[in-house]
Amino acid sequence: MNSIALAEMLRHDWGVESFASINIRSLVYNNIRNLTVLWFPMKTNISGCCSKTKDDNVIFINTNHTIGRQNFTLAHELYHLIYEDIEDFIVCGINNNNQSEINADNFASTFLMPDSALYWFKNKNQIEDWTLEDIIKCEQHYQVSRSTMLLRLKKMNWINQNQFDEYGVDIIREADRLGYDTSLYKPSPENQKYSSIGELIRLTEKAYEDEKITGGKRREILLRSFRNDIIHNSNEVNDLG
Repeated sequence: MNSIALAEMLRHDWGVESFASINIRSLVYNNIRNLTVLWFPMKTNISGCCSKTKDDNVIFINTNHTIGRQNFTLAHELYHLIYEDIEDFIVCGINNNNQSEINADNFASTFLMPDSALYWFKNKNQIEDWTLEDIIKCEQHYQVSRSTMLLRLKKMNWINQNQFDEYGVDIIREADRLGYDTSLYKPSPENQKYSSIGELIRLTEKAYEDEKITGGKRREILLRSFRNDIIHNSNEVNDLG
């Protein structure tokens, strides 16, 4: 089964309607056992990486990339994690053209925004010829990057090469001019450069509650997992008595 069909099947298996937008962060955590996802700055040419063992699944995402790109990378790593055998860390960079990366890219694009979703959006908004405003509205709805949006529309022959080139510039300015939140097109802000979700945090808190690890060990793990906020909030509770 090709990666596009796998993406559509997985959405169905996870109970996501074909036209629905998704919160990919919560979706992957709710559906993959023993998963931990960490977001932190990496070199620009690396989008993310992943690893899996019998007991653990780990994904790293580069917060120096835009939020839209991060969403795509998380879906991309999902393909490697679920459908490929991984012996070590798979590091995914920009413009890798081996078949595994192409499959993961096709999976990610379809998982975030299936063809049926695009047809639904097109019909709902009575789009005949895609304008820049239509494109921005659609990518905002599905929380995908401009490059992901344009590549899909071009693949479906809904825009031509001239439009592809024209709509790929001045991305933030045009979205701002039309009144949209532009955070989708920017890297994570400084106070959100480091974060994580998943099993490591849950197990750490449970081990601490069950008195299997000390407060110092809990603090060490949470700090290394970029969850200073949990430490800060628990300190606030302790301060309140």
